[in-house]
Amino acid sequence: MNRDSQRQTLPVNGGLTERRARSRAADVGPGLTTLGADNDPSGVATYTLAGAWFRYDLLWVCVLSYPSMIALQLISARVASITGKGLTDNMREHYAPVFFYFGVARFLIANSFNIAADILAMGVAVHAAVGGSVALLSLLCGAASLVLQWCVPYARYARVVQWLVLGMFGYVGVVLLLQLPWHTIAIRAFVPRIIWTKDYTTMLLALLGTTISPYLLFSQAEQEVEEREENGQSASSVRSDQELRRLRRDTALRTALSNGAALAIMIASAGVFELTRPTPGQPVRLDRVLEPFAHAFAPQVLGLALIGSALLALPPLAGSAAQAAASAFHWQRGERRNARIALLLVAITVTGIALAVTMTILRIDPVTALYWSALLNGMTMTPVLVLLVLLSSKRAAVGDLVAHWSLRMLCWLATIGAGAALVAHFIAEFV
Repeated sequence: MNRDSQRQTLPVNGGLTERRARSRAADVGPGLTTLGADNDPSGVATYTLAGAWFRYDLLWVCVLSYPSMIALQLISARVASITGKGLTDNMREHYAPVFFYFGVARFLIANSFNIAADILAMGVAVHAAVGGSVALLSLLCGAASLVLQWCVPYARYARVVQWLVLGMFGYVGVVLLLQLPWHTIAIRAFVPRIIWTKDYTTMLLALLGTTISPYLLFSQAEQEVEEREENGQSASSVRSDQELRRLRRDTALRTALSNGAALAIMIASAGVFELTRPTPGQPVRLDRVLEPFAHAFAPQVLGLALIGSALLALPPLAGSAAQAAASAFHWQRGERRNARIALLLVAITVTGIALAVTMTILRIDPVTALYWSALLNGMTMTPVLVLLVLLSSKRAAVGDLVAHWSLRMLCWLATIGAGAALVAHFIAEFV
């Protein structure tokens, strides 16, 4: 998905030594790492609730959003490639401060809460296996993630951690084992069924928030900038046709893998809860979905998958927020900026750990916290998507190399869809 992040300097024995800041994922391409990072505990919980509460009615979100998700990622990489700057740096230069600072605040708030929910999920998963205090376990899990980000290159530990997310293939096993209404599933996957209720529009926003994942778009842009700096390429240089083909291929494959996993979770959840049919708002046990496949080991399989996906997702979450804050302070690229970003990454992760511990003390249901995290992403991403699409066609930023109209059209479809869902939610909430 992404390349291990920007360089930083760390004090060692009274001196300074150059190390990696590991604030984002490595460029490992489509695979288990992508599967875990793109489907963090917040995503797994949201997809499970969507299937349990609404059966097959929301499958179309993962299918119809696929082309737009590819387009958004390609545009993010394109803008960064042409300008030699990340998306937040570009927004600071080309938009009014109010829009730019909204985007920065959005990342700091939404990503911090997402980090907290994922850390809480890890604490609960470890508690289910060994017992103990969830607050203490969440603190230890958050600290372990921070140590990994600081001390070990992402690509190195991702190669180990990624095997924990193999449990997600259990959802595919459940889908194959159950007798499911495939005709209904096929129709619902391509033909939207809109229900004008508050619960439906809320879930729709949460699904969009965890499926599109704005932080991944900004990480994609930062990866592009770092690649060009490492390769000694100028901002005006253009990718070769071979590089463009590889970028499009990898983006299409990893998006298909991510959305395919989401579909499997939703279909499996709908099938497992077909008899009990919980209504929106009713509690749902996430591990129960895996019982037809893993039987008595379902809690352990899910727990390992959640821990692995959280460890893979936390670096890009913290890294994109740190990069946004660095742009707000107008820090110039270089070793001093990278050292500050590393400290910001630590501060953001520590904030997430503190929020996770606070939620355990307040006895907030972990599944609810994960769902709220996705909802917060969905409710705040529309303005950011608007700024991104406008930036891709802004000649002051990209000159004559504006994005192709087809890419911009797909991005506008996603942006308009997210905005319409937000408006529908507020209408259903207050009317």
